[in-house]
Amino acid sequence: MNFPETYEALKIYMDMNFESLKEDIVMMLGGDCVPVNTRSFQNDMRTFKTKDDVLTLLIHLGYLGYDSKAKKAFIPNREIIEEYENAMSAGGWSKFMHILHSSEKLKIN
Repeated sequence: MNFPETYEALKIYMDMNFESLKEDIVMMLGGDCVPVNTRSFQNDMRTFKTKDDVLTLLIHLGYLGYDSKAKKAFIPNREIIEEYENAMSAGGWSKFMHILHSSEKLKIN
């Protein structure tokens, strides 16, 4: 996942911010899982109506893992976390980056 355009492609979907998608991504960066309804996805990479559509696409693209029993999405590994962080630092996410870095400092202390 170290392609130069990876963070740019990811940023496009993150910036859609349907129904507080940004907050959910920050929660997942902190290690939490978020509920997702994958059944509403229309297998279309251009038409998004809900946050669930975006999360489901990110699952299909490998940017998120999916727990089918709990019906929740999560960030599967450190490499993917770094791609999210790259996308966030590319612009428009400074508030969220500050929150993320503050929470990382709390974990260390």
